[in-house]
Amino acid sequence: MKKFISLWAAILCTPVFLFAQSIPNSGFESWSNPNGYNVPEGWSTFNDITSNLSIYTCTKGTPGSPGASYIKLTSKSVPGLGVVSGLAVSGDANLSGDQIIAGFPCNVQPTALTGKWQYMGATSSDIGFISVVFTKWDANMNMRDTIGEGMVNLNGMVMNWANFNIPLSFETTELPDSCTIQMSSSGSNPVADSYLYVDNLNFSGVIVGVEDLTLKDEVSLFPNPCTDALTVALEASISESNPKISILDEAGKTVWISNCPISDKVIIPTKHLPSGVYFLRIISDKKIIHSKIIKS
Repeated sequence: MKKFISLWAAILCTPVFLFAQSIPNSGFESWSNPNGYNVPEGWSTFNDITSNLSIYTCTKGTPGSPGASYIKLTSKSVPGLGVVSGLAVSGDANLSGDQIIAGFPCNVQPTALTGKWQYMGATSSDIGFISVVFTKWDANMNMRDTIGEGMVNLNGMVMNWANFNIPLSFETTELPDSCTIQMSSSGSNPVADSYLYVDNLNFSGVIVGVEDLTLKDEVSLFPNPCTDALTVALEASISESNPKISILDEAGKTVWISNCPISDKVIIPTKHLPSGVYFLRIISDKKIIHSKIIKS
């Protein structure tokens, strides 16, 4: 199970072009149920691997602190695999194959990751963790550069909801373009029944920020702000790879997704969407492009 624990090598070799700063589904209020089990929007877990045995290392807890729900990560014994950690990773990931398009839009340098948690290791030697890594894509080296990071080990136990604050440090004043968060109920040698419950994630002490970058060389959006529809015009290298296009709300929940082959121009209906801020996400080969949308 060790390859499921350490994912940064795959992340550092994945280009992700993102231009915002909100943690997706930070309060774990948005869940879907596509395959008979709950999935937290904007996060990947081991449930896709273990669900065929009706074993779930990630479940929805209620009520939240605050809110209606929170994320429950519990290490479980799985026949044929041993003990599988309760793990959640921000972004899209095929955790069984280490194929990761991880991270979420982030172009700021916060001083801390805050939130609420409960946790307990089934043994004193099983120490879970929460880690945060900020990266920026280096086109010349074809890999991600680490800009900043933070990590805390779950020593001892917290049996009731408590606030946490994970300090974040940056090696340079350069701004990241992506952040990836991992939360795990176990360490490198997981023990069944260790658990970690998390709610109300947030960044504090944001000290640097930039405006969204334009994508005019690859993607054009009009009109933006939009009312009844949004037209997306794609450069040939993007459209010819049959990309996946979706629209997400500020909580990271998918509110529209393409379900047919993509041409060089896509018209997305937006009349049904409430007014507010959304994000267009385009996944093409190993590239992700995000752009902010305003629905008026």
